[in-house]
Amino acid sequence: MIDMAYQDISYKDKIEILLEHPSIKTSVKLSHMIGVSRNTIMVWRDDDSSINTENRDSIDFWFCKVIGLDSLNGVDIESIALPENFFFEPNLKDVLARRLSFGSLEVEVSVDESKFKQVIDNIIPNDMNTQAVLEVVGVANATRRMMDAISEDSFIIDSRQLRDWHYNLMQGIRRDAGQYSTNIRIIPDAEVATTEPDDIEAEIEYWVSKYRGIESVMDIAKAHAHFESIHPFGDGNGRVGRLIMTAQYLQAGLMPPEINGYNKAMYYATLEHAQISGNVKPLAVFLCEQSKKLSESHLNKPSGTQVFKE
Repeated sequence: MIDMAYQDISYKDKIEILLEHPSIKTSVKLSHMIGVSRNTIMVWRDDDSSINTENRDSIDFWFCKVIGLDSLNGVDIESIALPENFFFEPNLKDVLARRLSFGSLEVEVSVDESKFKQVIDNIIPNDMNTQAVLEVVGVANATRRMMDAISEDSFIIDSRQLRDWHYNLMQGIRRDAGQYSTNIRIIPDAEVATTEPDDIEAEIEYWVSKYRGIESVMDIAKAHAHFESIHPFGDGNGRVGRLIMTAQYLQAGLMPPEINGYNKAMYYATLEHAQISGNVKPLAVFLCEQSKKLSESHLNKPSGTQVFKE
């Protein structure tokens, strides 16, 4: 499927495919979309070796948005059950916590996996600055604490829990860790309006009541798109949102998706589509695909067992 294998297509080919699409057609329009000159597009069509990371991310996003989304609507949503006795298997929980926390951080910042593992094991690389270390510690600890707490009967996802998670993620990084933003927040390169600062508290309480106890991937996708549209914090909303989503998956007894730097273009494309159009099907299909891949590649569980169609 072209939508799930965009990483295997060369950037020269992605550019050609985009230029052939009826909604684009010209290098002038594509250059405006990516934020480069028309001449740059022409150079890349001959040689894509000079494309930097930022522009590669932009090409990937537009490729997923323009080419990949439509084909996802016709795919069945198949959720994957958690391994039996997951919450009583500390090694399995540790593998999952490490994969998900690294991936969530990698979506937003440049982080080396070997250095991430060193910090988790209490070894601080000499070339890592304080903020980078705090980012690793924050996301890893918040993920593991959530997994430890979620099996308790008293665990609930409410507004206090959201603020606590933000505090754990951003402690030492932001002065407003654990507090809703009092400023207008703008999501970079997205056509999504966030909630007004004065309305954040009420909108979060509505979000909590609307999505309490959800059990399907479609509902989890809706909750994720809604939360990211609220964007209640000054920074770290993506990490909080993905932590919430992981908790909702685990509460429902489902394998959560691994979202990381490798698949972030499709993640952002399906998320924005859900937020703007209200159609969460592509996002839900994407999440299912990443759950399946995590189960197969990192937890060594066959994909054919305990699959639930919605």
